[in-house]
Amino acid sequence: MSATESEIFRVTHLEAKILTVALVGTSSFDRFFNPAHDALQRRGHGVARFVTREELLAAVDALQSLEILGATSSFAADQELFARMPRLRALVSPFTGVEGFDVSAATENDILVANGQIAENTVSMAEAAVLFTLASLYDLHGTERYLRENLPRPSQVRARMLMGKTVGLIGFGKIGQAIAERLSVWGVRLVVSVRTPRSMPAYVTSQSLDEVLATSDVVIMAASLTPESRGMLDLDALRRMKPDVVFVNITRGGIIPDDTLATLAAERPAMRLALDVFDPEPLKEDSPLRDLPNAILTPHMVGHTVESQMRLREAFCENLLAVAEWRVPEYVVNPSVIETWLGKQDSPQL
Repeated sequence: MSATESEIFRVTHLEAKILTVALVGTSSFDRFFNPAHDALQRRGHGVARFVTREELLAAVDALQSLEILGATSSFAADQELFARMPRLRALVSPFTGVEGFDVSAATENDILVANGQIAENTVSMAEAAVLFTLASLYDLHGTERYLRENLPRPSQVRARMLMGKTVGLIGFGKIGQAIAERLSVWGVRLVVSVRTPRSMPAYVTSQSLDEVLATSDVVIMAASLTPESRGMLDLDALRRMKPDVVFVNITRGGIIPDDTLATLAAERPAMRLALDVFDPEPLKEDSPLRDLPNAILTPHMVGHTVESQMRLREAFCENLLAVAEWRVPEYVVNPSVIETWLGKQDSPQL
């Protein structure tokens, strides 16, 4: 823990006897937490900043009065935590992801969960997925290498067109839908695998997971990370893909183990990977993925744009201020609790 982080915790721990809001995260999230901290304080709310879950739990007096918790998506907000915060009524993530939050337990406790389901993030991630797809098909980095190293032109080109290909999406939430919408005019065949059957746009065909893996020239992971989706693609499943498939993952790394992807890509030199997410993160220094010549690797930021980051900061502040003032925030993960949640306002326990 840095000196700055230590100072933040030491001061807030002493002052947080009666606390409305706690913000938990390292200094790397200051760009989200600091504006929210200031906005809440200007409205008269008691706010404290903690670096880790352990430091938050050590503030025993603060836990008794805490009503709102703002934390990064990987923060472990579970039943054990809720039991130690009897007045907690809202969990807020500055991002779309809430994989660390036990949403089911929060819902059972009538705790509202809000996140950053902003349009700018959805579009940025969709554009990044298209970028990864084209960079892989056209061997962008390999082609750059010929110029940077003054190599002779190859006897055979490696670039492949996107037009005419089958693009498979695994998951069809907001990001998956935005990807499909953008690719719908590219002359591709779009196939989608979803866990829960639903109506699809006319330009999309629903298929089983096995069919999507076996028939797609490009496979794009667009599923969120949940207990059900964690590790859903093992080596046997991935081996159903075509030998020269382009595999893109811009959502969460825990769905496919890194070593599994590395094994498959090493077996198939014609396969191309484009990965922005890993498990764990950051990507291990000795990960075999780093040595693959057929992989594009970025550190969970390829879809982070100026526009999306600015709007995420704004949405985080808006969500926190809304729940602090008993207004329903714009982005709610578990809307089934809204009616009961609003009824808590008049509870003598709060």
